[in-house]
Amino acid sequence: AIDHPDIQGLAPGLIAALVDRSDGPMLKALDALLGAVYTTTLNAPSCALICPVVDRGLSRGGIEARQKAATFVRTLARITGGSEELLPYLETLQPRLKALLADAAPGVREAAAQAVGVLAAILPPEAGDEQADVAADLVARLSTVQDDTELEGIAQGLAAALATVTTERREDLLAELVDPDGPA
Repeated sequence: AIDHPDIQGLAPGLIAALVDRSDGPMLKALDALLGAVYTTTLNAPSCALICPVVDRGLSRGGIEARQKAATFVRTLARITGGSEELLPYLETLQPRLKALLADAAPGVREAAAQAVGVLAAILPPEAGDEQADVAADLVARLSTVQDDTELEGIAQGLAAALATVTTERREDLLAELVDPDGPA
């Protein structure tokens, strides 16, 4: 049962978005999520209801849905602070956001970049796992990407990440950008 006070009223719309595969209910649910006021951290049942709707918006929605879903991931990451309730869902949401950095729609790229930036701040870098380290992954992708649209999205994501990580982490990332072959 959804007993979270901020989500209880949204639950029927979220369930409708899961049942009806058209964009209409999904957009209404995303609008409701974006318009809600969150007074407490989300719990596991709330994340279990919200994240599949957001995932669908990121992966199969139109431009408006992708942008709203990416914007909500940023909000979700901020209000949960990387809590363990959200972490299992980030395994799915994070790669979708990174893919949206190459989206043809500039608004989608910007929303994805902002969400990726917040994820860089809340997810601790994993030693030796560049894919898990959001910011390091963006730095690595800068040198391999050939597509201008994707390069712009990655640069936006990296800028957002640099704005949200700790000062020490920012200095490490900037040093890697300036001298990618030097000691990290």
